[in-house]
Amino acid sequence: MAKEKTTHRRSATRASTSQDSPGQDISPDERRRMIEQAAYLRAEHRGFNGGDPMEDWLVAEREINRMLPSPQQQKQELAAYKMLREAVGKILGDAKEILNAEAIRQALAQATAQLKQVGEHTADTIDKVAASVEKDMVNAAQKIGTRWDAYSEKTADLFQVWRDRGNRFLTDATAAVGDWLQQTSDKLKTQTYHSGDMAASGTLECTACGEHLVLHTPAHLPACSKCRNMEFRRV
Repeated sequence: MAKEKTTHRRSATRASTSQDSPGQDISPDERRRMIEQAAYLRAEHRGFNGGDPMEDWLVAEREINRMLPSPQQQKQELAAYKMLREAVGKILGDAKEILNAEAIRQALAQATAQLKQVGEHTADTIDKVAASVEKDMVNAAQKIGTRWDAYSEKTADLFQVWRDRGNRFLTDATAAVGDWLQQTSDKLKTQTYHSGDMAASGTLECTACGEHLVLHTPAHLPACSKCRNMEFRRV
């Protein structure tokens, strides 16, 4: 009799132990190895012709630091992420009877511009969390599908602001979300998250080994606890 395959799960929340924080579960030596690998890949990409090894290192270091933010950076990004989601929800909630894919796209664009005008966070921080919020919206749109029957507070996420609207509005909203999803999915190509990205609550799996990561609240993604891969997808 074949052994039943088991799936290991671990939880990562803002109140979890330090090993669940992306910037803290990577040792200085491991971070350095990651920078070395990224710098090597930059040189390899250009065929090891020309270029400046120091520039390769500095660029790689910035990339790794962005993927694995410090605890202070995590705090700032989490605050920006929550503010942006709240702003997007408000704009979507104020939507009138005429709703289309462009209105959904503009909701994220307007909320992002508003947050930048406030000036509490850097443009890079806001752009980073905006990418995560867009992925959250895509994930919710995929769960809703072509029929609003699948709509619930759990599946709709940011689109739950429409829960009290009439049937006609919800029918139009379903079509608008579907159109927006098609346009956005073409742009995103692959719906994946990387270590250091913000992600809403839910379950993700490592794209390399299938290890599950459960987020009970919005949080930064760590590296995979099993294989150290840094890419995840929703399940």
